Amino acid sequence: MTKEAKICFLIPDGVGIRNYLYSDIMKDLHNSGFQLQVWHALSPEVIRQSERINSFEIDSFDLITYKEDVITQILRESIAFSRLRRGAKLTQNETIMTNWKKENLSFKKKMLLNLSEFLGKFLDNYTSILQTEKLLDSRIRGSKAYLTYKKELFEMNPQVLFCTHQRLPAASPALLAAKDLGIKTITAIFSWDNLPKARLAIRPDFYLVWSEYMAKELRFYYPEVKVEQIKITGTPQFDFYVKNDLIEDRVEFARKFGLDPGKKWICFSGDDIKTSPYDDKYLFDIAEALKNEEDIQIIFRQVPVENTARYKAVLERFPQIFHINPFWEKGKYWQQFFPYPEDISHLINLAFHCQTVINIGSTMALDFAFFDHPGLYLRYDHTQSQVWKTETIYNFQHFRSMEDLDAVGWIHSPEEILSKVKQAIYQPLTIAKDRKKWLERIVLNPKLKTSSSRIVSFIREELN
Repeated sequence: MTKEAKICFLIPDGVGIRNYLYSDIMKDLHNSGFQLQVWHALSPEVIRQSERINSFEIDSFDLITYKEDVITQILRESIAFSRLRRGAKLTQNETIMTNWKKENLSFKKKMLLNLSEFLGKFLDNYTSILQTEKLLDSRIRGSKAYLTYKKELFEMNPQVLFCTHQRLPAASPALLAAKDLGIKTITAIFSWDNLPKARLAIRPDFYLVWSEYMAKELRFYYPEVKVEQIKITGTPQFDFYVKNDLIEDRVEFARKFGLDPGKKWICFSGDDIKTSPYDDKYLFDIAEALKNEEDIQIIFRQVPVENTARYKAVLERFPQIFHINPFWEKGKYWQQFFPYPEDISHLINLAFHCQTVINIGSTMALDFAFFDHPGLYLRYDHTQSQVWKTETIYNFQHFRSMEDLDAVGWIHSPEEILSKVKQAIYQPLTIAKDRKKWLERIVLNPKLKTSSSRIVSFIREELN
């Protein structure tokens, strides 16, 4: 491999920032002799932050995104609908169909999805799905986006195009153009819940997955993907958790945020309003249950892409809740939202110093499990008539990874909050006893070898 070997990271939205631009993978690839390119639609400040962390300049290229035409959208959505139906039937899990969402959309978009749903019902066997995907690829190859990206890739001349997010349609023409130019293509499956959602928008040469569990999932939902195309590397987001230098002294961390280092800390992590519309009521329940516990402090962290407007009344009612804003830059559009590197350290310190985390089915339970702290999942509704129900949430396919494991502690009513929190704090070995096993099932242990080093080794092998 020569110094001229180029790796181009395609980052079509903000999802790849933390895992790739802020992790060791850029530095490790650079130190292995690669030239790095970033092809993106992000704020220039993100690139500057990455260069500051990694101590070298990155070749940055603007990604102009194009809206798909109506026919292309209908083809893509028809495929998604038919794949969701197939997945629900194979798993005997109807909650998979909740990923087909038509609420809060414009009339035009609803009509498009209705037509896609009608057409998708005719794709009633797997061969018809694959044939329609070929038709979609053919359509994309005639688009302006494909022709533009092919020209830009020819000029950038990378040996590898690495897409950090597998589900964004805007990446499809870029990956197709790269494959047609003979450029090796790679994508990483971003999250542990992505594969059942039928949004694998791109078909690269290689797929990087978190674990053997995810590798089996990929083959289950996409049997046309060959075993040799799947590489089990873990995910860079957990590499940060083995960096001891990111963990702050408890007293210093407490001083920053006005906490008492002598008390027990618990974290309530909020979800977005679509995922958990009753989060403000759950935070109220937690604060009410713990209001007389002088030795326990509640830390509240909302989802980074939302403000705290819906929590205002609760925070005013219970000033003892310590609200800590995520370290994110907010914008009008998704591309303008991005985390600062400080947010990574903040998350790690929450997981390290807090005794437990409480939420509705959040990945944060995995973060806390890394430091052997139990997570608590809320599993009750506020009214019998509400449409959104926790039972639906916990029947989602990715929670089947918990089967046969005592992975988290369950809170079935407001009356259970105090006892479950105290159990997690004072008797952590008696609750969520299999949390480490659950974590190891979902993601490779970065203590043995980091995801970054696995990915670098894989790319070196492929180019050699």
